[in-house]
Amino acid sequence: MGTKTISIKDSVYEILKRSKKEDESFSDVIERLAKEKNIDFMSFFGGLKDKEVLDSIEKDSKKIRELSKVRL
Repeated sequence: MGTKTISIKDSVYEILKRSKKEDESFSDVIERLAKEKNIDFMSFFGGLKDKEVLDSIEKDSKKIRELSKVRL
């Protein structure tokens, strides 16, 4: 079995830690949660077809990205 080092946010670590059962490794937790949340992403394709909604989302996304470039 190989190992990989990954970086995760502290908040994600805390979620994993809370989800961890006594006899589980963090790898076990991640694997268990991934299997439990077996989501079919293909079911989401084509979900947003309304051009007005898509244009609004794009406009808001650009605004958020621009605002995030501002340093305090």
